[in-house]
Amino acid sequence: MSAAKQDRHSNMAVDGKPKKGGAGKGGWGKGGEDDLKELHEDQHDPNYDSDKEKDETLDVATDGPNAKMNAIIKDFLLSGDEKEAVSAVSEAHFGNHSTFIRKSIVAAMERQPFERELVSQLLASLRVSVIPEDQYDEALQSSLNRLPQTLIDIPQAVEFLGKFLARAVLDEVVSPSFLRTCNLAHIQAEESVTLANSLTNQKHRIHRLLHIWGPGDLASVKRLKEEIDSILKEFIETNDHQEAQRSLVGLSVRHFHFQFVKRSVRAAISSDNNDINIKLFSLLEFLHDNDVIGVGQMSRGILLVEEEIEDIKLDSPKSADKYKEFKEKAEKKGWLYEQSEEKN
Repeated sequence: MSAAKQDRHSNMAVDGKPKKGGAGKGGWGKGGEDDLKELHEDQHDPNYDSDKEKDETLDVATDGPNAKMNAIIKDFLLSGDEKEAVSAVSEAHFGNHSTFIRKSIVAAMERQPFERELVSQLLASLRVSVIPEDQYDEALQSSLNRLPQTLIDIPQAVEFLGKFLARAVLDEVVSPSFLRTCNLAHIQAEESVTLANSLTNQKHRIHRLLHIWGPGDLASVKRLKEEIDSILKEFIETNDHQEAQRSLVGLSVRHFHFQFVKRSVRAAISSDNNDINIKLFSLLEFLHDNDVIGVGQMSRGILLVEEEIEDIKLDSPKSADKYKEFKEKAEKKGWLYEQSEEKN
């Protein structure tokens, strides 16, 4: 989160209670590892909206605004590039962004803690210059209304939404009054808002809410990347493949392994020392052969470097040629997803 955003923190003096009583669910929970699923709504539900019935999924829409939203969210959760996501949303000119906000939250609920942290930070950044507060109010109210349907595929949706609400108040995405004035149409909404009120009124709330998604968020993606760089630096010095594997597995972020691949490749092609290139290729080979990094994550990481090669060349003129050689070796190993599909 940017320094400018941190300066906007309120004193968190949230008073009052939700309109109805309710018991919040405790514990940090564990993010699901399934692929994103489509959420269906009951046509007889009073909150049913036929125009939005399928817009929660990131896989159904193939064109139009929903497809664009889906693509931005997927790319962001894969890359963690907040600046690029903010730019993409701004250039998309969605008009009303409430659907994008709600989709982002549901997508994060389906993922891991560090990805929920990513979305919390993105929503805060978008609030600064792209999306006005009333659209966040609309999106979060809609999310509360849809909780019974969301729970069908995400059993911890009440808890997760309560945490998103609390974090949104901390980041001044919405005002504290939202928790007092939002409509609580059912018990699930009551429970979620009760939890949010509890979190925003607890002692040491700022520190706790900044780490709302638990130790699994590694405080931020920035810290995760620092951990990866530390593993790579130690490996280059020691050439200890097993220790590098233990350290990577210990991060418990399997869905983020493409970043490990990406940073390994960048380090390899940016160095003037060919031994480093050889070492890092051998490390990726070791991790792949030991089923730590799969083809999907391997391919994503390698191809992301290709997208950035022009920038890398500014500091390392020979990096393009080195990348070409690295990619050719990766293709021979069957690490690129397109090649893997052809074989299957």
